[in-house]
Amino acid sequence: MFSPSVVPAKPVARWARVVIGVFLLLTCIRAWVGQGTTDSRAYAQIPDSGLQRKLLLEEARRTNQLLSDIKRVLETGTLHVQLRSADNQADKPSNARGAP
Repeated sequence: MFSPSVVPAKPVARWARVVIGVFLLLTCIRAWVGQGTTDSRAYAQIPDSGLQRKLLLEEARRTNQLLSDIKRVLETGTLHVQLRSADNQADKPSNARGAP
């Protein structure tokens, strides 16, 4: 008949299993009890929809005011436009094909 032989664990392996078991037990206890402190939770990350809506409305009003100002200038005033090239060399003619 077959009789399995049990090999005793080495002291280092036994010690490693005990340390891993203790850490596992502490992790389970911490998960069961909870974090303990509330400052690490995500309370501050909940968005304030009212504040977001208020900021969005303020930005829309500011944009509308700027557009009204532009419209008023375009309807009543005279615009003086000065063209410059992209490389700020207004006195040299630009080459459409690039470098010679």
